[in-house]
Amino acid sequence: MNGQRGFSLMEALVAIAVFSTAAVGLISLNTNSIRISSQLGDRILARQVAENIAVRTVTDPQLQIIGMSAGEETQRQRSYEWERLITPAPREDLIEIAIRVRVKNEEAVLSEITILHRIRRET
Repeated sequence: MNGQRGFSLMEALVAIAVFSTAAVGLISLNTNSIRISSQLGDRILARQVAENIAVRTVTDPQLQIIGMSAGEETQRQRSYEWERLITPAPREDLIEIAIRVRVKNEEAVLSEITILHRIRRET
């Protein structure tokens, strides 16, 4: 050899291939992290919608009607659809309130809560 220094073309191509493979893996990992973070944000907001509906239901006796009702709420510019099912509980002084929340026009339920509430009987 002439004492030349540097990398051959083949060494440079191998180095680029290794770097590219690592970069693709990191980009994929970052994309998954963003997707999971977005899903978590939707679930947190859906839970907040469910809790708000539950509070309104237990604080307003006019909303405590046995049966199904539905509506739409907006949290941070995101629209959520909710369903509330009120059924009699095993004890006659209780009702069961089940609330399901999903992103508007989507099928997956992001939050679901069920609570028991004591109703006041008129005497």
